Amino acid sequence: MRSRVAFWLTFVAFVAAIGWAGYYHFFGVGYFRPMLVTEKKILELGEVPSNSLAEMEFSVTNGGWRALKIESVRSGCAGCVEIISYPQTPICRNESTKVRVALNTESLKGKVRKAVIIVSNDPIHPVSHILINAVVQREDEASEGVR
Repeated sequence: MRSRVAFWLTFVAFVAAIGWAGYYHFFGVGYFRPMLVTEKKILELGEVPSNSLAEMEFSVTNGGWRALKIESVRSGCAGCVEIISYPQTPICRNESTKVRVALNTESLKGKVRKAVIIVSNDPIHPVSHILINAVVQREDEASEGVR
Protein backbone atom coordinates (compact mmCIF):
# COMPACT_ATOMS: atom_id res chain seq x y z
CA MET A 1 0.00 0.00 0.00
CA ARG A 2 2.77 2.46 0.92
CA SER A 3 4.69 1.77 -2.28
CA ARG A 4 1.56 2.35 -4.35
CA VAL A 5 0.94 5.71 -2.67
CA ALA A 6 4.59 6.72 -3.12
CA PHE A 7 4.41 5.74 -6.81
CA TRP A 8 1.28 7.81 -7.43
CA LEU A 9 2.66 10.82 -5.57
CA THR A 10 5.84 10.64 -7.62
CA PHE A 11 3.84 10.21 -10.82
CA VAL A 12 1.60 13.20 -10.05
CA ALA A 13 4.65 15.35 -9.20
CA PHE A 14 6.29 14.33 -12.50
CA VAL A 15 3.18 15.16 -14.54
CA ALA A 16 2.85 18.48 -12.74
CA ALA A 17 6.48 19.30 -13.52
CA ILE A 18 5.91 18.54 -17.20
CA GLY A 19 2.79 20.69 -17.22
CA TRP A 20 4.51 23.55 -15.42
CA ALA A 21 7.73 23.57 -17.46
CA GLY A 22 6.17 22.47 -20.73
CA TYR A 23 6.63 19.21 -22.58
CA TYR A 24 9.13 20.58 -25.08
CA HIS A 25 11.20 22.25 -22.41
CA PHE A 26 11.31 19.11 -20.30
CA PHE A 27 11.99 16.53 -23.03
CA GLY A 28 12.69 18.40 -26.26
CA VAL A 29 14.76 21.54 -26.62
CA GLY A 30 15.00 22.32 -22.91
CA TYR A 31 17.28 20.42 -20.59
CA PHE A 32 19.01 18.11 -23.04
CA ARG A 33 19.96 20.71 -25.63
CA PRO A 34 23.34 22.13 -26.58
CA MET A 35 23.87 25.55 -24.97
CA LEU A 36 26.32 28.21 -26.17
CA VAL A 37 27.97 30.05 -23.25
CA THR A 38 30.52 32.84 -23.72
CA GLU A 39 32.80 34.13 -20.99
CA LYS A 40 32.23 37.79 -21.89
CA LYS A 41 29.62 39.64 -23.94
CA ILE A 42 31.80 42.76 -24.38
CA LEU A 43 35.53 42.75 -25.18
CA GLU A 44 37.32 45.96 -24.19
CA LEU A 45 40.44 46.67 -26.24
CA GLY A 46 41.20 50.17 -24.98
CA GLU A 47 43.34 52.36 -27.23
CA VAL A 48 44.39 50.80 -30.53
CA PRO A 49 46.66 52.41 -33.17
CA SER A 50 45.20 53.00 -36.61
CA ASN A 51 46.13 50.89 -39.65
CA SER A 52 46.66 47.78 -37.55
CA LEU A 53 45.07 44.43 -36.76
CA ALA A 54 44.22 44.06 -33.08
CA GLU A 55 43.88 40.30 -32.51
CA MET A 56 41.92 38.86 -29.62
CA GLU A 57 40.36 35.59 -28.59
CA PHE A 58 37.44 34.62 -26.41
CA SER A 59 36.20 31.38 -24.97
CA VAL A 60 33.06 29.50 -26.03
CA THR A 61 31.72 26.72 -23.78
CA ASN A 62 29.04 24.10 -24.26
CA GLY A 63 26.87 24.37 -21.15
CA GLY A 64 24.32 21.83 -22.37
CA TRP A 65 24.08 18.07 -22.68
CA ARG A 66 24.26 17.50 -26.43
CA ALA A 67 27.20 18.40 -28.67
CA LEU A 68 27.40 22.08 -29.66
CA LYS A 69 28.22 22.83 -33.29
CA ILE A 70 29.27 26.34 -34.23
CA GLU A 71 27.85 26.73 -37.71
CA SER A 72 29.40 30.11 -38.51
CA VAL A 73 31.15 33.11 -37.01
CA ARG A 74 30.80 36.34 -38.93
CA SER A 75 31.28 40.04 -38.51
CA GLY A 76 28.60 42.68 -38.22
CA CYS A 77 30.80 44.94 -40.37
CA ALA A 78 32.15 43.64 -43.70
CA GLY A 79 35.79 44.69 -43.42
CA CYS A 80 36.12 45.82 -39.83
CA VAL A 81 36.35 42.47 -38.03
CA GLU A 82 38.21 39.53 -39.52
CA ILE A 83 37.45 36.01 -38.30
CA ILE A 84 40.76 34.18 -37.85
CA SER A 85 39.61 30.83 -36.48
CA TYR A 86 36.71 29.06 -34.81
CA PRO A 87 36.09 25.37 -34.05
CA GLN A 88 34.83 23.29 -36.97
CA THR A 89 34.23 20.18 -34.87
CA PRO A 90 31.42 19.72 -32.33
CA ILE A 91 32.12 20.82 -28.75
CA CYS A 92 31.22 18.17 -26.16
CA ARG A 93 29.45 18.78 -22.86
CA ASN A 94 31.32 21.16 -20.48
CA GLU A 95 34.19 21.65 -22.96
CA SER A 96 35.56 25.03 -24.02
CA THR A 97 37.28 26.25 -27.12
CA LYS A 98 38.67 29.54 -28.41
CA VAL A 99 37.42 31.81 -31.17
CA ARG A 100 40.05 34.19 -32.61
CA VAL A 101 39.13 37.45 -34.31
CA ALA A 102 40.96 40.62 -35.32
CA LEU A 103 39.77 44.23 -35.44
CA ASN A 104 40.97 45.94 -38.63
CA THR A 105 41.44 49.63 -37.76
CA GLU A 106 42.39 50.81 -41.25
CA SER A 107 39.18 52.79 -41.89
CA LEU A 108 38.15 53.43 -38.27
CA LYS A 109 38.56 56.47 -36.04
CA GLY A 110 37.59 57.37 -32.49
CA LYS A 111 35.30 55.22 -30.34
CA VAL A 112 34.36 52.03 -32.12
CA ARG A 113 31.86 49.28 -31.28
CA LYS A 114 31.75 46.29 -33.60
CA ALA A 115 29.91 42.97 -33.33
CA VAL A 116 30.92 39.36 -33.83
CA ILE A 117 27.95 37.09 -34.58
CA ILE A 118 28.10 33.40 -33.60
CA VAL A 119 25.54 31.03 -35.12
CA SER A 120 25.20 27.62 -33.46
CA ASN A 121 22.85 24.66 -33.14
CA ASP A 122 21.54 25.89 -29.76
CA PRO A 123 17.77 25.63 -30.37
CA ILE A 124 16.72 28.33 -27.90
CA HIS A 125 19.45 30.94 -28.58
CA PRO A 126 20.93 30.06 -32.00
CA VAL A 127 22.55 33.49 -32.50
CA SER A 128 24.91 35.08 -29.96
CA HIS A 129 26.62 38.48 -30.20
CA ILE A 130 30.00 39.54 -28.83
CA LEU A 131 30.74 43.27 -28.88
CA ILE A 132 34.23 44.72 -29.37
CA ASN A 133 34.85 48.19 -27.91
CA ALA A 134 37.98 50.15 -28.83
CA VAL A 135 39.31 53.68 -29.22
CA VAL A 136 41.20 54.01 -32.50
CA GLN A 137 43.90 56.69 -32.60
CA ARG A 138 44.82 58.16 -35.97
CA GLU A 139 48.53 58.45 -36.79
CA ASP A 140 48.47 62.27 -36.74
CA GLU A 141 46.83 62.26 -33.27
CA ALA A 142 49.40 59.82 -31.91
CA SER A 143 52.34 61.89 -33.23
CA GLU A 144 50.96 65.12 -31.69
CA GLY A 145 51.02 63.59 -28.20
CA VAL A 146 54.69 62.50 -28.55
CA ARG A 147 56.21 65.97 -29.16
